[in-house]
Amino acid sequence: MKTTRREYIPFSFYDHTGMEKHLEKMARKGWMVEELSNTTWRYRKIEPKKLHFSVSFDTRASDFEPEPTEEQMIFQEFCQRSGWKLAAASGRMQIFYNEEENPLPIQTDPEMEVQMVGKLALRAVPLYAIFLVLGFLIGGGWCASLVNTPIKALTTPGGVLLGLSWLCLFVYSAADLIVYNTWRHRALAAAQRGEFLPTRGGHELVYVVLVVVALGLVYWFAVERRPGMRLMTGGMLLAYVVIYLAMNGTKNSLKRKKVSAGLNRAATLGVDIILAIVLIGGISWLVFQGITNGTFSMEEQLEAPLSASDLTGVDEEKYLTTVNVEMTPFLDRRVVQCRTGFDQTEKLPGMKYTLVKLYAPWIYDACFRELCRDTVVETASHTHEDITYLQYEAIDPAPWGAEQAYQFNLEGEFQQKYILCWQNKLVQLEADWNLTTQQMAAAGEKLAGA
Repeated sequence: MKTTRREYIPFSFYDHTGMEKHLEKMARKGWMVEELSNTTWRYRKIEPKKLHFSVSFDTRASDFEPEPTEEQMIFQEFCQRSGWKLAAASGRMQIFYNEEENPLPIQTDPEMEVQMVGKLALRAVPLYAIFLVLGFLIGGGWCASLVNTPIKALTTPGGVLLGLSWLCLFVYSAADLIVYNTWRHRALAAAQRGEFLPTRGGHELVYVVLVVVALGLVYWFAVERRPGMRLMTGGMLLAYVVIYLAMNGTKNSLKRKKVSAGLNRAATLGVDIILAIVLIGGISWLVFQGITNGTFSMEEQLEAPLSASDLTGVDEEKYLTTVNVEMTPFLDRRVVQCRTGFDQTEKLPGMKYTLVKLYAPWIYDACFRELCRDTVVETASHTHEDITYLQYEAIDPAPWGAEQAYQFNLEGEFQQKYILCWQNKLVQLEADWNLTTQQMAAAGEKLAGA
């Protein structure tokens, strides 16, 4: 029979009421908390019983202290005489339990409780500020890209994972701070009446965040097609795990050896910095080597549905054709570029196009707008104001065999740049020469069947 277990702890930094209720529930199931860490609690098996728990914080203590401070020892002795036994302690947090049916509470001053939680909040503010700022910039930017550039946003799996993760951190941090400030305002009013107000954190939201991030990770793993990217991202995640385990292992090992808090903190920080430099630097070097030797090449040599030789009649071997493919549950994007081969002395007419195949009709219009905005021409390199945005005008789609067709108009002059539309497909095509009607028909036939 299993005698110990570990459990992830999602409670907010101030939600001692939620922690106490959870510990009481675990005791009724036959589990007593015995060890605390930053993210998990360890329990030992006991006879199921009804117990009362009290979570106390000492903001003067440190997670690096090798043993309880003198103030904590005095406080623990006081609790012991009051019937409260120490279950587990780590740094600032101490957890006590009482077997009496209606025990006297440890905390008797509601104003002091609010002040204690307020001190914890001040220590958490810098981290929450980072989450809010980066979450707003990265997560908010990703949401904006879903509206403005859905093709690029949805075909970049790493961007989806990063955007979702930071968006969730922003939502959680904002919600947790709102809940805390609401509680603090009400708790101060209750304290004036001599009453305690139970805390209520956002631990339910933590599970939602974890599920969303997990889904983003699954999406990234299923969708990513670029060579080496899974290996690189997996290496980065593994590096973070190694750094985290090494930091906690160093801290706990030095605490067991009774090393002073200052020396422990310095040593743990040193291990963190050295490992970060070695692991992240090593992964970056491997990525650079992979890009240099072509292992991580973003352009896969795949068969293009339409090549320049199909239209010009020039031997295909004289062209260098590259194909970049991104496949997602929402859309597929294929970017093809046909240009003169490196071994050719004569420049050949080139062509490039982006083919977007849609599986979600609700993003069709947004993808079309993105293709229309995707081209910008600088009319004067010496002034930052003289930039002309290209305008696409509707033309007869019959030569292409498309449902709709648009041609790019630059200051009243039509260019060889087109957007072709089918029911579930969009193509943006640009050629270096004036396409004939026969070439348009041939291109449209191949692209429609791609």
